Amino acid sequence: MDTQCLKWPEHLPWILPSDQTRLPENECQLLYFWSVNCPHCEELTNHIMRSVDELGIHVIFVHVPYTEEEKSVEVVSTYAKEKNITAPIILDQQYEIVTTYQVQGLPSFCYIDKEGQLVDRKMGDTGWGKMLEKIKRNHDV
Repeated sequence: MDTQCLKWPEHLPWILPSDQTRLPENECQLLYFWSVNCPHCEELTNHIMRSVDELGIHVIFVHVPYTEEEKSVEVVSTYAKEKNITAPIILDQQYEIVTTYQVQGLPSFCYIDKEGQLVDRKMGDTGWGKMLEKIKRNHDV
């Protein structure tokens, strides 16, 4: 699998903990690509939050807008508050991160190792189950 180091486009807006915009060093990351209007994403979000809390893995929600309205920080912030999303959210308004990680549908997941290299990517409901298994194996859980 192609690997590439995770680098955030500096100009993209963040929601929630602003100190989370820098990746912790020597820690694996999970990127969760989602949208406020994605029904499958809505179903998975609570499971994802619960799992990453249990595993102690750092997750970043990468919001991918379906519509122009979803590019609004306010729309995504309101949704995050209603759904009790406590993870940092980056708004990929021009699909830069999606393009970098070759995400082709939502929900999608990218697992990044401690060196910042892409380890694996999965898509969809079944993809989450497979990704969770991989994270558990790599996390010795």
